[in-house]
Amino acid sequence: MEQARSLAPGRQPPAWGLPPPDETVDDPAYAAALDYLYGLSATPRPAAAIRADQPRKVPRMRRLLALCEQPQQRFPAVLVAGTKGKGSTAAMLAAILQAAGLRIGRYTQPHLVSYRERTWLDGEYIPASAVAQLTRELRPLVAAAERESPDLGHFTTFEVGTALTFLYFARRGVDLAVVEVGVGGAHDATNVLDPLVSVITPISADHLDTLGPTLADVARAKAGILRAGRPAVLGLQPPEAMAVLRAAARRLAVPFARVGRDWRWEPEAAPAAASAFTLRGPATAYAGLTLPLLGRHQRDNAALAVAAADALRGRGIRLSPGAVARGLAGVVWPGRVQVLPTRPPLVVDGAHNAASAASLRATLEDCFPGRRMVLVLGCTADKDLAGIVDALVPLARRVIATQARHPRAAPAAAVAAAAAGAGATVTVAPDVAAAIAAAGATSDALVIVAGSLFLAGEALAHGATLPLRDTDAARA
Repeated sequence: MEQARSLAPGRQPPAWGLPPPDETVDDPAYAAALDYLYGLSATPRPAAAIRADQPRKVPRMRRLLALCEQPQQRFPAVLVAGTKGKGSTAAMLAAILQAAGLRIGRYTQPHLVSYRERTWLDGEYIPASAVAQLTRELRPLVAAAERESPDLGHFTTFEVGTALTFLYFARRGVDLAVVEVGVGGAHDATNVLDPLVSVITPISADHLDTLGPTLADVARAKAGILRAGRPAVLGLQPPEAMAVLRAAARRLAVPFARVGRDWRWEPEAAPAAASAFTLRGPATAYAGLTLPLLGRHQRDNAALAVAAADALRGRGIRLSPGAVARGLAGVVWPGRVQVLPTRPPLVVDGAHNAASAASLRATLEDCFPGRRMVLVLGCTADKDLAGIVDALVPLARRVIATQARHPRAAPAAAVAAAAAGAGATVTVAPDVAAAIAAAGATSDALVIVAGSLFLAGEALAHGATLPLRDTDAARA
């Protein structure tokens, strides 16, 4: 699976908080491991096939982990499910707990430029050599599990990657793992864990073809990560989703805290999207908090992360106001309203559904009022292109339609048609590099790259080849 362009000599994207793109890594064993992992899943997988396979996923995962000697039982964990903000919330919680002195593992997906991004431990991405070694160990176990339990079906890329990460965390002796759920919750491979705390971020209309068709159906899938008697933290939810989550919590005697009710944030100065803020919980308040991630929605995610950390404190995890402040101030989570100080100035965001696109629009209006913008837009074929277009096109009447080099990418022509239908002046570009070049031809315009995490990853890799500005892009 191609993820990003090659880089010019001497330019690497760690400045953006990322490891080098996979195709720039000269390691045959690592390349062979990725070929094996990606080859496990057909791309794209039909929705009907995914739905039919769902009841087998957790039993299949348990079978493989049994052959691996149950690594998931050797560390405590937090599970983070939801539609919007899962990765950001997981990154913030991991940063807070690391600042508290704990050895923390973090598992997220998908990645932007390198498979190594998915597995993070104590501030470092998993080494390529570890990916290669663990994949070599897992291959015969995967084959044995499929041979011995053919009724459970074939393992997917995500499932084997999850086993790889659990092995890595167990062997490296993490104090706790913060684990992002892949899709849904009840049938997700990560749900083999027995979380100390469950976190459910805002739920919106996404993956309806496999989890839906209604928002209540999606919420029921997410509620599958709740555990009887264990605490949960819930993000801001639409009423239909909240009703399902509350009913599930009552049924399981789950004590839960809610952002917007039990945990609230307030800005300490304008603009609210970027200023210091105070976060208030049921029994404590944290003042003077700062966050390098732009947007009001990221403050909501921060409230979720702090609430989860507070719930962990009730499970024996150490926490202090200093750890909360240091963790949030130092969190690194690329590709989320990320401003690159390049020529042209780029803002890269992985908004890939209508709700995320609306959050991006609100953040851009808060942080760059009156600024001229050009939108580089691409999305995956199974996403709500019309909803993304409706949210973002009013910001930039000029759109460069393109597509990522990924099998699930929607054709640039389809993106262009949707943007033109919304009233934009549209140019079609064959790839991200060409799209950014075309967008940069508009002087003094801020170039916004959005619509897909795959597109965001390619933009970040290409951005590492662009000249830097003398002043920060946000002030250009």
